[in-house]
Amino acid sequence: MQITDGNRAPNLLRVTLIFTVVLWLFTTTGGGDVFVQEVLGGAYDSQGEHFLRGDVGVDAAAIAHETMIVNGKVRMYFGPFPALLRIPLNFIYPPGHGKWSRISGFCAGVIALFAFAGLVQTALRSSPLSSRARNWIGNACMIGFALGSPLLLLLGNVSIYDEAIIWGFAWSVAAIYFACQSRTTEGAALTRSLLAFSFCAGAALVSRATFGAPFVLIAPLLAIRLLHRQPIRNLAVLLLPLGAALLFYLSLSYARFGDFSGMNMRYNINPVQRDFAVKHGLFRLRRVPYSFADYFVLRTPQLQREAPFLKAGRQDYDPEDLYVMPFTETYSSLLWSSSWLLLGAVIGMAMLLRPGGADAVDRAIAGIFLLQVVVILSFMGLAQRYLAELFPFLIFAFLICLRHGKIAFQLRYVLMGLVVVSVVINSLTTLSWLVEADMNVPAETRAKWNQYLGRTSRG
Repeated sequence: MQITDGNRAPNLLRVTLIFTVVLWLFTTTGGGDVFVQEVLGGAYDSQGEHFLRGDVGVDAAAIAHETMIVNGKVRMYFGPFPALLRIPLNFIYPPGHGKWSRISGFCAGVIALFAFAGLVQTALRSSPLSSRARNWIGNACMIGFALGSPLLLLLGNVSIYDEAIIWGFAWSVAAIYFACQSRTTEGAALTRSLLAFSFCAGAALVSRATFGAPFVLIAPLLAIRLLHRQPIRNLAVLLLPLGAALLFYLSLSYARFGDFSGMNMRYNINPVQRDFAVKHGLFRLRRVPYSFADYFVLRTPQLQREAPFLKAGRQDYDPEDLYVMPFTETYSSLLWSSSWLLLGAVIGMAMLLRPGGADAVDRAIAGIFLLQVVVILSFMGLAQRYLAELFPFLIFAFLICLRHGKIAFQLRYVLMGLVVVSVVINSLTTLSWLVEADMNVPAETRAKWNQYLGRTSRG
């Protein structure tokens, strides 16, 4: 049962490649809709063109209702990584201008998928499980991550709101992978892991600050063990790329808004959001328990008679006037959409708190990711896409559970059952959201999904 086969990692390449194809078909609505104008997706192209001219602005027509006016100049607050990516893409293929969102989002999804596969392999390699058990659990985790996580939603609608999030999510998962690798390797492999971590952490920061900020705090923890391992070279590769990304982020923020906040809502042209943020705060700790209830528990699946048979939509939710909108866009709480991960994360958290269950660095990293969770729970809005920003903590705690293979083995059937439940609920509710509720889905995409679901009259 728990007899190990050496340090052999599970073979997850096949399932990862299969779901790469599945996610491509999902992102491109069956494989044919590649170059599509997503909502405000052209703003990143415009931002990239302005960068080439040495300007931090953006065309007003491209950013439209998300414009921020600073001293009479048009600005946008979204992370710059997708804009930087657009520069070579538009150089290589100019006809794709304004229509790169799906290719961009898919590339991020693939990075996240392979990084998560690496994390699961690393965790299970050190667990006292048989090769067969490792493969079963590893494949179940990959299925859950691909179809029972926010990744599906982020790829189903790669608008300006989701593209920066999926890139931050992808680079964050990759950074966690290389951080874990750097703690178990030596020599040249250690140097490569540190360099990759620093690059991924920096990319996460310039994609979406809430994803990258934790790694700015994690980097010093990784630096501690380098003091007696060629410290100059390894410290340089650890700190220079991430430091350059941090300097770029702060400089860009100051050039955009005259401060280092990265998102000064005083300049937003939307009076509702601007006035609420100024009066009540963009982040507020009083929101944490209410957001926790919304994201983790309250939003249960609702049956409907037509495909996709589970209904997703906005629901009234504004306790004590804490949120900018009197409703939530969370359509499926983690208890239902990612219950497989939540179970493992809860067990992992218990191990982190138990004496001898984890070392000090693991606990410190988990604490940093927990701060990220608190920040997201204190935000003034509620949306399903924000669940992705809770995943670095959940994934890290889940890995602690996998590393202790005895519990993972004992709960293997429960875990696999929860993967099935999560995949069904998350997939069907996500389809329902894209077809019935998401106002940012292009009309032609919605019509095609309606056709696939046998609801052609709604196209």
